[in-house]
Amino acid sequence: MKLTKIFITVFFISQISILAQSGSSYTRLGIGDATYSFSAYGNGIGGLGVSVANPSYFDILNPASWNQINRTRFSVSLSYSGSFLSQNSESGFNGQAQFNGLAFAFPVSDSNGATVVMGIVPYSLVSYNTSGELSDLVQATGSAQDVYQGNGGLSKVFIGSSYRLPFDISLGATLNYYFGNINYITNSDFYNSDASNSTFTLTYSPSGIGTNFGLISPDMSGLIHSDAISNFRIGVASEIIGQLRTDTIVTSATTSRTDTITESTAQMKVPYRLMAGLSFAINQLYNISLDVATQNWSQFTFNGVNGELRNSVKYSAGFQYIPKLELGSSSWQQTIWRGGISYEQLQYVVDGTGINQYSIAVGLSYPMSLYNSIDITLLYGTRGSSQSNLVLEHFIKLNFGLSFGELWFVQTKN
Repeated sequence: MKLTKIFITVFFISQISILAQSGSSYTRLGIGDATYSFSAYGNGIGGLGVSVANPSYFDILNPASWNQINRTRFSVSLSYSGSFLSQNSESGFNGQAQFNGLAFAFPVSDSNGATVVMGIVPYSLVSYNTSGELSDLVQATGSAQDVYQGNGGLSKVFIGSSYRLPFDISLGATLNYYFGNINYITNSDFYNSDASNSTFTLTYSPSGIGTNFGLISPDMSGLIHSDAISNFRIGVASEIIGQLRTDTIVTSATTSRTDTITESTAQMKVPYRLMAGLSFAINQLYNISLDVATQNWSQFTFNGVNGELRNSVKYSAGFQYIPKLELGSSSWQQTIWRGGISYEQLQYVVDGTGINQYSIAVGLSYPMSLYNSIDITLLYGTRGSSQSNLVLEHFIKLNFGLSFGELWFVQTKN
């Protein structure tokens, strides 16, 4: 089947590129930027959509939302991110391509809303490249510059299922395996000196298991007493990660040799994430979603030491225009349009100042056929501040996704 070939091909590509750099200096703290939606579809409605269920699209935040999938589906997402950075009188630009993940879904029982989904997606991303002041040792050995770099992150492979209970209550759960490499690199580049350039690399390699749970309520639009409102639902979801065993290695490299300084094993504690949202349709054409997500990053620890982070909160709102399918309508008349806004209190604290983020997104799903589409989202956002020697970031993100659907295991009559 063509869908299987596409899934296998992109899966092996993802092993190379899923931890591509994204370019924010704040990701040096903790385990970097936490990710939410992996798809252009989800990012186009604010990045959450906890109570949104759709037979043609699916995301990973709430496994209960898979209950409406009625055919085998494959979704893959890529993006390009560009960040304009400014600090005091200095400025710069970072641009990186990124593989956002892929997922594969196939329905087991339409009548019971049972759908099995598996995939690989990032959980967090680390990417920065900054210059530092000269240390006493550097000043003693000659003119030099310290360059600090970071890359990698935490990813997860998951498998899970949804199920629809009586009274139209939908549940879902996943089993996740977390893995990754996070590299913190310090390069000391000497000029006009006999001292050798040196590179120190600290690498964390966490691994462990966790789970997602989710629930979506039945349609409660009857409680509103409005003919214009339909499909009013509430969703809640959580992600719980067990202690992650983390192998740690520190290496030193010069132009002549590379040495391993230390090797050890520690425990990393990543706090659980809670999400909730509601969604409804207006005149069966316009879908509205309102969501919130929170994570107690103040409880993040590595080897028993607190990470000096704060609790994060994300608020988002999404809008979709989903036209009715009519015979003879063109592809553009069948195009789904969407938009979203979000505010996020990030987990980062720099010199006593918390870092916040604002973003706005617009996107569309252009049909290639009745069940296949190209999904595109353009997002603009800002984080940080130009005050107190902080870094102000303006970023754009072009998210590109493909969503394919096929009927499998169809019985035919003789």
